[in-house]
Amino acid sequence: MQTITSKDNPKLKAVRALMRSKKERQEASAFVMEGVRALLALTDGTGLPCYQLKEIWASDKAPSDIQADYRIPHDIMEQLSDCRTSQGILGVVEYTPEPLEIHPERGNYLLLDEVMDPGNMGTLIRSAVAFGFAGVFLHGDCVEVFNPKTVRATMGALPFCRFQTLENNEGADSACFQTLENLGYDLIATVLTGGENLHEMKFGPKNVLVIGNEARGVSEAIQKRATRKLSIPMSGNVESLNAAVAGSVCMCFMGREL
Repeated sequence: MQTITSKDNPKLKAVRALMRSKKERQEASAFVMEGVRALLALTDGTGLPCYQLKEIWASDKAPSDIQADYRIPHDIMEQLSDCRTSQGILGVVEYTPEPLEIHPERGNYLLLDEVMDPGNMGTLIRSAVAFGFAGVFLHGDCVEVFNPKTVRATMGALPFCRFQTLENNEGADSACFQTLENLGYDLIATVLTGGENLHEMKFGPKNVLVIGNEARGVSEAIQKRATRKLSIPMSGNVESLNAAVAGSVCMCFMGREL
């Protein structure tokens, strides 16, 4: 273990760059996860192999039994941290991109269509893992999965999530959509009104749930490709639900069918 006390240390600067810069994260194929619970899946081997823990940083206020690669003063850790009150531990995680395998016989998948809020993105990933969804597709101008606020909102679920970003120039005509169609998957677009009542829906063995942009909803291009549309019944006192809440409610219902 190495103790670092200077905020100008090159290794510390590299971690700070990963926290602050999307470009740095993309070039390094790495990101930062904070907290003991979030890192547990990467230290006990239960996380997916595409996520590999490269190094652990702990502050001088973190538990002494933590096997850290680097120790730093707690005030420096708090300057690094994206949290208001740092737990005093973070890890640099390397990510190896891999295509999201689509099961030919059964499965639930989540497709996020221009979801731009990191809190919503992280919560939806967390719910997808919780309700047994096989993976997450990102379509259009979505917020980055490895944005520190997104990672924090997953509450440690990210190392269990398979995801694939669909290139913007592919759009709704991409090979991925064609594969899903050829395999007989229902593309289920969530809409505010006019869709099937979620409480009454029966789901087949192959489903892709689409959650749209926070302001505009599911894009017209994907709605045209959708095989079904879904609406959540609500009382007249509430007009709509937050994207993460709506997606989580739908995934809970769909997860019971598998």
